[in-house]
Amino acid sequence: MLVSDDDMHDVLAALGDESGAAHRAAHEYLDALTKTVLAELMGESDAKSATEREQWARAQTRFKEHLAKVGAQAKADYTARQRYAAANAKMEVWRTQNANNRAAERVR
Repeated sequence: MLVSDDDMHDVLAALGDESGAAHRAAHEYLDALTKTVLAELMGESDAKSATEREQWARAQTRFKEHLAKVGAQAKADYTARQRYAAANAKMEVWRTQNANNRAAERVR
């Protein structure tokens, strides 16, 4: 048997875990905040052209730290999504196994 009934406890726990939603919300929030951080930094620059101000802003430690936070949160988000997808796939295998077992019993 590929997936046991006991495995389903872990699957149901993974599917019911709401931390993935928190990771996704935090990732989306930080990603949306990127333009704001960039604009604030550009406003601090004394450069004449917008291109120069943007280049200066993107080189600042604050912007790089923000991007690192976005990246870390994206990793947590995608890890949670992958865990959910794997649990869902395991549940589908379990359901198929049980359907096949019921069909085999009817044939006998």
